[in-house]
Amino acid sequence: MGLKRTTGLVITLLVIWILGVSLLRENLGVSIRLFNDDYDRGIYAEHGKWLQDGEVPYRDMFSEYPQIPTYLFALPYFIVPSTAGELASYYLYSTLFSFLMLAFLFGTIVLLYKMLPERKWLAFLILLPASLYFTYNRFDILPAFLCLISLLLLEQRRWVWSAIVLGIATLTKWYPLLLLPVFLSYDYSTRRRLNWRMFLAFGLTCLIIIVPTLLTGGLGALLVPYRFHAGRGVDIPSLTGLVSFALGCWLHVPPSGSWWLGIFAVLQVSIVPFCLFDRIDTLDKVLHWCILILAPFVLFSRIYSPQWLLWLMPMLILAARTSKDIAGIIFYDVTTYLAFPVTWDFFGHLSWEMKVMGLLNIFVLAVIAISACQRAHIHLSFGHLFGIPLCSTPSKI
Repeated sequence: MGLKRTTGLVITLLVIWILGVSLLRENLGVSIRLFNDDYDRGIYAEHGKWLQDGEVPYRDMFSEYPQIPTYLFALPYFIVPSTAGELASYYLYSTLFSFLMLAFLFGTIVLLYKMLPERKWLAFLILLPASLYFTYNRFDILPAFLCLISLLLLEQRRWVWSAIVLGIATLTKWYPLLLLPVFLSYDYSTRRRLNWRMFLAFGLTCLIIIVPTLLTGGLGALLVPYRFHAGRGVDIPSLTGLVSFALGCWLHVPPSGSWWLGIFAVLQVSIVPFCLFDRIDTLDKVLHWCILILAPFVLFSRIYSPQWLLWLMPMLILAARTSKDIAGIIFYDVTTYLAFPVTWDFFGHLSWEMKVMGLLNIFVLAVIAISACQRAHIHLSFGHLFGIPLCSTPSKI
């Protein structure tokens, strides 16, 4: 990216940040969180106060997130004075936090620009409304940024460093763990041998990150976020929630219990093992497999987290080849923003309008997964293990 474009991007992001913390801070006085959403950032501020209060994360202070974001949430408190009032403290915290996330967005755009083989302008699609909104108000841009770095290192065949960065990303949001088999399969397909160093580098990185929690709080502290998420309920706009709602209306007995949630949990990760039996020998196949794994993971989740769009957007941008791809990316982003915050806040999260937007999101994710499956030219076999063909399902773009 040239100096002119880089300068323009920096100025654009600074203007967005300044507007976000000033004129748009109160969302133009409307009840819809059009620009600023203090709900999650308020949680981040609470989870990061361990630094000011001299507490130990997970042992003395609850956090529902992995280690990297729990430490990240504390960074603004190096600047936020402990003597500031509650409102002033939070205002400064949210201002600094959003600035930090926009810095990661800058890095993401620069990486996309570098990695795109042509039509470099596609990198700026991540400035679409939903992507920009969830970058400003959440932290999911960080694991997306780390996954891009790992992908770039994989392209450069710096296998161990790619695994290390992917390990850091995994302890930021757990989903990058699902991409490790794809990366290992790509390595195997290009070098014809299993890279144990890559596997060990990933494992050791994760271990190093969680060791402080184990030492200060034991296994109980380490399991705090996992137990929390295991006990979370079902959100209506999710596929699990909508199916439960529909069956409740038809059968008057909505399904519930661990067996019901277990079905969807299995569906979330069911595609992952198959990548080990495909010859993933190009970066395009890596991209399509990553999309094919992440789209069902989001689709079948019982949690409605629209910010997860940021997990997919960079890879969708890198994989875009046609005008239909570009239109699909724009449609996915815009409809996600219209669902949350617009429909969620205006009509309510239990409204039929929100259910319709949930169905639309499900449809889009299904199309993304099907398209990725077609373009991956999947050829499953036991070749990686025994050299015995299992099946072949080639497809054309």
